Amino acid sequence: MRGAPATLATPVDLHLHTRHSDGDEAPADLARRCVEAGLRVAAVTDHNTLAGVAAFERAAAGRLTVVPACEITTTWRDEETHCLAYFVDPGDEAFRQRIGRLHDAELAWWRTWTDRAHALGVPIARADVERRLGGDRVAYVNDYLALLLEAAGDDPRFAPYADGDDRFARLIADWCRPGRPLHVEHPVNPDLVDVLSWIERAGGVAVLAHPGPHTAGLDAPRCAELLAPLREAGLAGLEVWTSWHTPADSARLAEAAGRLGLVATAGSDYHGVRVKPWAPSPGLLPALPADPLAVLDALHDRRPPVHSIPQVRP
Repeated sequence: MRGAPATLATPVDLHLHTRHSDGDEAPADLARRCVEAGLRVAAVTDHNTLAGVAAFERAAAGRLTVVPACEITTTWRDEETHCLAYFVDPGDEAFRQRIGRLHDAELAWWRTWTDRAHALGVPIARADVERRLGGDRVAYVNDYLALLLEAAGDDPRFAPYADGDDRFARLIADWCRPGRPLHVEHPVNPDLVDVLSWIERAGGVAVLAHPGPHTAGLDAPRCAELLAPLREAGLAGLEVWTSWHTPADSARLAEAAGRLGLVATAGSDYHGVRVKPWAPSPGLLPALPADPLAVLDALHDRRPPVHSIPQVRP
């Protein structure tokens, strides 16, 4: 699924990925891109890990206000749903263990998938995948599929997926869905409401990531009605401005956030041009908040009171 073309620049980007999850760039390279793009505030939000935050902050060297954060994989309404955790304490051991279990389960899932492919006669092994993609990293899904097709070579079973923009989607449908030869049962993700409590206990602020697809077809009042129980459970914000939302989506979700008293946030979900060509740089969005720095102030105000509030650098 493609998102919306991101062409408008903002100085605040609260959704960025590095090679510590499924992004294409090391934290230091991403920090350089953020500075070059004119950002003043940035958050690395790798999936189920805080591993890239410290390196990103070191590379930023005071040129950016860095928000410690991650993106947690959860389940809501029987669907995989992502929750952004901002200002979490990197030293909170309980929080790190909780997200670490999610990361490790996902990594084990890919290793089992690799073993399954090997058992079917494809000459691919865990060592090959780890050498190419990283030993402790859950990479971009298409990278795993590309390695499979590369290893398969001229195997006629995989010849239909040699080219075409939809070749990976077809490969998943034919080989990886339930009942297919490469299907591996996915690990069970925690309930979103439980994850909201994890974030609060770690001193953080919970924001529902790119909620557009989860609220498709709902106008703002019905969207607010759907999300109200999450607000009562501790949700503080909605990611309104993102490369996954059209300007119309953002307007609808901004109204819903206002109805619920939730913070409306902005983040490109930048992974690198190769992974998401419609989001070509940090700080680019299809539509913009009226006052981007006010977004950060609003998130500050939602932090548990025992945690200090950093100031935006001039």
